[in-house]
Amino acid sequence: MGTIVDKITSANANYAVNCGDKGDLAMPPARRFAILSCMETRLEPAQYIGPREGDADVISNAGVRASDDAYAL
Repeated sequence: MGTIVDKITSANANYAVNCGDKGDLAMPPARRFAILSCMETRLEPAQYIGPREGDADVISNAGVRASDDAYAL
């Protein structure tokens, strides 16, 4: 059984090979909005708001506080 680093490295290599045309995603995001979300690992914005890749900026930070350090735009 490999280490967590081996698993992450392998998953990243697989993603890089199979990521398709992600370079063609809209910039700025297609739906032109941002999601400010808690960095809680059990939360996945696509599951509770419905954006697809390229639709929105997703900003995850501790405590979901909209302070200056939470902005990614």
